[in-house]
Amino acid sequence: MAKKNILILTPSLHNSGGVANYYSILQNKFPFDYAFFIVGNREGATQKDTKTRHLVRLISDYCAFIRALWRSDLDLVLINPSLNFNGFSRDYIFYLIAKLIKKKTIVFFRGWDDNYAKEVFTGKFRYFFCPLRKTDGFIVLAKCFRDTITSRLNTSRVFVESTIFDDRILPQGYDDLYNLKDPNEKIRLLFLSRIEADKGIYESIAAYKALRAKNVNVELVIAGDGSEASNIQRIIAEHDDEGLRYLGRISGAEKADALLSSSVLLFPSMHAEGMPNTVLEAMGCGLAVLTTRVGGINDFFVGDLMGAELAGDLTHGIVGAVSALASDNARLKSISEYNYSFAKRYFHSERVVERLDHIIDSVIHNSDCGSFWYESEAR
Repeated sequence: MAKKNILILTPSLHNSGGVANYYSILQNKFPFDYAFFIVGNREGATQKDTKTRHLVRLISDYCAFIRALWRSDLDLVLINPSLNFNGFSRDYIFYLIAKLIKKKTIVFFRGWDDNYAKEVFTGKFRYFFCPLRKTDGFIVLAKCFRDTITSRLNTSRVFVESTIFDDRILPQGYDDLYNLKDPNEKIRLLFLSRIEADKGIYESIAAYKALRAKNVNVELVIAGDGSEASNIQRIIAEHDDEGLRYLGRISGAEKADALLSSSVLLFPSMHAEGMPNTVLEAMGCGLAVLTTRVGGINDFFVGDLMGAELAGDLTHGIVGAVSALASDNARLKSISEYNYSFAKRYFHSERVVERLDHIIDSVIHNSDCGSFWYESEAR
């Protein structure tokens, strides 16, 4: 049987971001033939590029896409937009071109803006987006996103998937090596996210200060960039506490070291999330996770098994959860082992590519396929 032939629209794999990271991990594991069609900014593009240059590049991309679709052996086009104005406005044209040339198409929504989703599915733009009803399959990152598409577009071909844990960061033999710090050592809290107010950065710092005031043996490492980064640097400088550190934006070995040397991830986000890679990465490295129930996290996260669910007063919630973990090393070890095993079972690259291949098969052959990546064992 001939291999499937898939055209995948993606940003440059040299870019940072979830889509580029996802396909850079999976590209050597696909069981089908594929080609990447690069959209958006290329390597070397700068903010100084003019609007005219962006427009010329976009028109050139559309023309090149039309040429790519004329391949007779192409089985399916996989488009990866974010459901927001900038990302979807551009990628929707690629979608229309693919449907006009009668190619089977999957739309994999990577980001989700609730306000823009209302405009697309029920608002003033809904008639413009009517062709989405002809989509052969959708992939989303949360059940609530699936429910929106199912009800508004009257389709059942919506699959809920996860993002991916980059298991390449684990050292060889990590199955045998990973363990918790001695209970007498400090518990290292890690905040690894965009440095924005709605990501819970200020609540995380306030919680750290409150924990230190209670003589809980913790430290807090902050990593990422964003609009609040300079203010956070100022706060840390004024605090003058060696247990509170800011690393800036990290990647590669530095990011792996931050994850592998920490015990607890703080993810008190109030932001509209899809399936945050940070949470999957932390679980894959055996960290306990303290998180709000946002986006796809809400579909699988069980606080008692995986860390703690945060709601209401986030600072108070973090203080209570960390205090409890600091006084119960056996529970922290149990959570670490559970999260590591859970991530290995569901988020490692081999499992993710296997599920993606099943979805693609289902869409090409119009056959049945499970619509949700995880059937809870804990509920």
